[in-house]
Amino acid sequence: MAFFKTSEGFKERVKKPGFQTKALLTLALLIYFIFGFYHLSDFITADEHFWLPNSGFERIADYWNAMKKGEWSKTRINDKPGITLAYTSGIAMLFDNGKGQIVNNGTTKHFDPARTLQINFLYRLPILILSGLFSLFFFWIIKKITADEWIALWSATLILLSPILLGISQIVNPDSLFWIFASAAMFSFFAYLQKSEKKTAVLAGLFLGLGLASKYVSVILFPFFFLMMLAFYLFEFEDWKDRIPELRRRIVRNGLVYLAILASGMLIFAVLMPASFVEPKVFYAGTIGFPGMKSIFWAVMALNALMIVDAWLNRGRVLTFSFSKLEILKKILPPLIYLVLSATVVFLLADYLSREALVKFSGIPFDLKQKDSFGNIALWKRFIVEFRAFVFALTPFVLFALLFTWIRSIFVKSRHEILIFVLSAFFLVFYAAVIIQGLLVTTRYSIILFPLTMVMASIAIREFFSLEKNGRTQKVVLVFIVVLAGILTLHVLSLLLQAYPSASLTRLLILYTGKHYRYIAAPLVALVIGVISWLGYKYFPWGKLRTIKNIYLTLGIIVISIINLWLIKPFYFSYTSDLLPKQYIISGAWGYGGYEAAQYLNGLPDAKNLTVWSDVYGVCEFFAGRCTHSHHLDTTKYHIDYYFRSLQASVPLDFPHAMEKKAVWRINVDGRQKSFLKIEKAKPLN
Repeated sequence: MAFFKTSEGFKERVKKPGFQTKALLTLALLIYFIFGFYHLSDFITADEHFWLPNSGFERIADYWNAMKKGEWSKTRINDKPGITLAYTSGIAMLFDNGKGQIVNNGTTKHFDPARTLQINFLYRLPILILSGLFSLFFFWIIKKITADEWIALWSATLILLSPILLGISQIVNPDSLFWIFASAAMFSFFAYLQKSEKKTAVLAGLFLGLGLASKYVSVILFPFFFLMMLAFYLFEFEDWKDRIPELRRRIVRNGLVYLAILASGMLIFAVLMPASFVEPKVFYAGTIGFPGMKSIFWAVMALNALMIVDAWLNRGRVLTFSFSKLEILKKILPPLIYLVLSATVVFLLADYLSREALVKFSGIPFDLKQKDSFGNIALWKRFIVEFRAFVFALTPFVLFALLFTWIRSIFVKSRHEILIFVLSAFFLVFYAAVIIQGLLVTTRYSIILFPLTMVMASIAIREFFSLEKNGRTQKVVLVFIVVLAGILTLHVLSLLLQAYPSASLTRLLILYTGKHYRYIAAPLVALVIGVISWLGYKYFPWGKLRTIKNIYLTLGIIVISIINLWLIKPFYFSYTSDLLPKQYIISGAWGYGGYEAAQYLNGLPDAKNLTVWSDVYGVCEFFAGRCTHSHHLDTTKYHIDYYFRSLQASVPLDFPHAMEKKAVWRINVDGRQKSFLKIEKAKPLN
């Protein structure tokens, strides 16, 4: 009888939402580690050699050596600054025996592959573990913000199982920790503004400091936190009209707490990088003096001081008058932001799926970074170009969920209205900042946007499957179905053109292939979109949506995520949505594939006596023979047996070389021809 009582008790526990969400989050975490441990040691990305002790650079070790010797000025090991890497990956130094160093033969190097694998595993494992376990914090803080544990669960799950976020969590790079701490600071400060709990303010200051110690660009949170405060006052002013004295106290408290958070964040940054105390200009350059921040920072400080003074000494007369006059912004600004963001995403998808029928962006590489080749285009085009890497690095499921959030929010208020507005506004602030800086952001540079997107996508899932049958929601869904049907129609036509490039039917259906076809194509595409949209609007199963259990939705999210990870494994950070036609790439292989190339080379006869020239890092470290990256190599003196080449850094034009026409080994990451890695056999020079 006791057994049956225990069994019944267990069944009751299982039925409780708290038990279900924790169990499902544990499942997602387990899947994360299964994929994360796979191939963990078997690659080296473009910048990791600066941090890992196997290529002549040892930034992590340099930091701890400087701390040990009291050489504080040397604790500024990089201009990122990447200090948190020294604390996270630096744990590896406790277990690294230092055996198997590089044998440097002047121009060429001889690596120990076993040593490379050991270093990679030891230094990456702490980041992988931290990123995985931090999902528990994201679950907790998002649950606090939304008061919905299913949104929190889906957010944490999508963060864990995002190919891009999982990929960056395998890499020793400042961005691997920046996205964690910066987004945690943002969520914590939002929670403080919402709940006024001291612990969330403390967490905001802590994570802000860790974000600054990861990458200086965390200074973007200085003004954005202030904008978050203004957003709360604007959206909640209607409820505070009859409680002005209480509102005044809140403004004073929030203003002072905001200053305390900034001060504590900068103090933590300075403590972690003692060079700040020895050379104050280093501290200044990494915080207030960061390029483009100085004037913005002092303007925000002045506004914050004026708000505090007005609320404290002037009974808040200026503030209440201002907010009463600006209430109209609450109706105009959010829909405008959502319209701009959703229209930008749809424009990009339509343009690339139609082979750039709208605007020709192909002359601007996705990973160009600097503005030299795109600084002279119109501002609206620059804005759209900045979105490309982000849009096509999202899985279609998450991208469509994000679109639903923005499209729905144009017409209908969400119960998470302020959260959606704040996160969406950050997109505009972020892209405005990079445009001013003159950068073209890559996937890695836009990594902070991914966790914010996962939260909005989770809200979309919750609200989509909670829709009530009424005219307003039906119209919203109709608009979304029209957009979705149009994108999917173009996607199908794009796939047909890729499979049958010479098919006349495909040429008739594609949106643009030349002057003779574009006018025939448009009506056909419009007809298909219209039929699909009408069918969706007419037969949409409104009643059944609300009956689908959250546990099944979660399992569906996990299954979709597993499929995306499986299809791109083991090159997670090179994930590119299938919505981007295969002739385009977001970036090159970025270090992936070097291990596989080295395995081919190591299998050749007398591999230890072969010499390989590589145009990127990532193959030499796994190769048993001699290897070089030098662009000034005297090939008449050093005989090259094989060349390892990639799109990212091909053989320089002034480099004397002769290669066989056909590669002896080649892989295309994600099946994209431009994202190639290949080995070519050297021919004797004449």
